[in-house]
Amino acid sequence: MTEHTSKDPIKAIKALLTDELHIDAVHFPVDVKSENGSIIIEGTVEKISQKKRAMLYAMGLAGITGIIDRLRVRPSSHMSDAQIRDHLYGAFAGESAFKGLKLDAEVTGGIVDLEGEVWSLSHKRLAGALAWWVPGSIDVINSIEVVPAEQDSDDEVSDALRLILEKDRLVDAASLKVSTKEWIVTLEGVAGSFEEKEAAEDDAWFTWGVNGVVNNILVDPTSIHKLP
Repeated sequence: MTEHTSKDPIKAIKALLTDELHIDAVHFPVDVKSENGSIIIEGTVEKISQKKRAMLYAMGLAGITGIIDRLRVRPSSHMSDAQIRDHLYGAFAGESAFKGLKLDAEVTGGIVDLEGEVWSLSHKRLAGALAWWVPGSIDVINSIEVVPAEQDSDDEVSDALRLILEKDRLVDAASLKVSTKEWIVTLEGVAGSFEEKEAAEDDAWFTWGVNGVVNNILVDPTSIHKLP
């Protein structure tokens, strides 16, 4: 993770929110403040990329002892906590990869906290993406444990993201290439629309452990959605 130097970390984070992440302060106000040496970032943003990039930037600021993440992503539709939980358990039940596994989801105010044990990092990452895909989710805390523990790597991230893209009905995974270096994902290939390109990037950010996304996907509405 890149370390940033700033005499005023709060000012630096606020500048990032407006200048680089283009967050509309009127419709999506974000509060940044210091408390007991930690930086608190609180509010709602429109996109998962905005949340992740803001938190990663803050964590890279020199001299900061801690970051308290209260930044949420606007849900695509309103759902009660019970509806979110039921929707997610239905998604888990529909995945053969989770057969025989016990996954628990506690939902409070739209925030999903995942717990349980799985056999691989790919299982953990897929569960996290499924939680993010629930229309009412505003944040996901992935506390799932991998037993026995696995060594994580860039290849593990790429493999999991390919699996997630294959599960996403909004994208054509066969038309996309995924590579990862030092936890930063690069997406290449062709999408039939800008919305599909964005959906693929969202999936990358939804993937646990990703610290950056470079989206080089080309948009071609006339494409037949296959890599050359």
